[in-house]
Amino acid sequence: MKLLFENWRKYLNEKKWEDYEVSKGKWFDVPLEDIKQAAMERDGEINIADELHHLIDTAYKKIGGHINLQNVEDMPEDYTDWLAIDVDEDPDPDALRFSKGPKMAGSGHDGTRKGIDAYLAKTADLLNQGGFYGEMSKAIAHIMITRHNVPFVPSHEDVEKVLGKTVEWIGSHPEGKYPGYDGWYTRNIGGGSQMKILVGSPIGVEAIQP
Repeated sequence: MKLLFENWRKYLNEKKWEDYEVSKGKWFDVPLEDIKQAAMERDGEINIADELHHLIDTAYKKIGGHINLQNVEDMPEDYTDWLAIDVDEDPDPDALRFSKGPKMAGSGHDGTRKGIDAYLAKTADLLNQGGFYGEMSKAIAHIMITRHNVPFVPSHEDVEKVLGKTVEWIGSHPEGKYPGYDGWYTRNIGGGSQMKILVGSPIGVEAIQP
């Protein structure tokens, strides 16, 4: 009886990906409360917060980690939705897409081609659905535009309305890239100016698909 109790306590307090018994290749919305609890209860065991943070660390390691999720204890911050998937033979999650409501906020993967392809495909799928959107730049913007023809917000006013922030409008890409995608702008993020484009179809504004 004591052993059964200990096993049940561990199941409650140290939730891992494999405990959800999600089918391979199926995206799963990891419960926010499980992530919060796991991030607080760091007792040496690998739990769902560790597993998801590993994917984030792998995806953002070249830039020193995700700006708001440097450590497991930072999770889930103010991000509300955490979609993860297992696409290979091992029992661990391989790709992640997290967001703040309909606004995409970040991603994660295990560094494998399968993991990277899974998160890219899910990103494109969401952006081509009404309501979802995200600010993108560099490689991820290139992929979403050239491979998936995602919609974007072409209006300076609408971009500022959606973001609730002031941006420096550019319009067409300054290097002549991506004809038709004339929604580029810069804004300060983390103390530096970054060029981005708002892709997807935010509710309440017009988005177009060149």
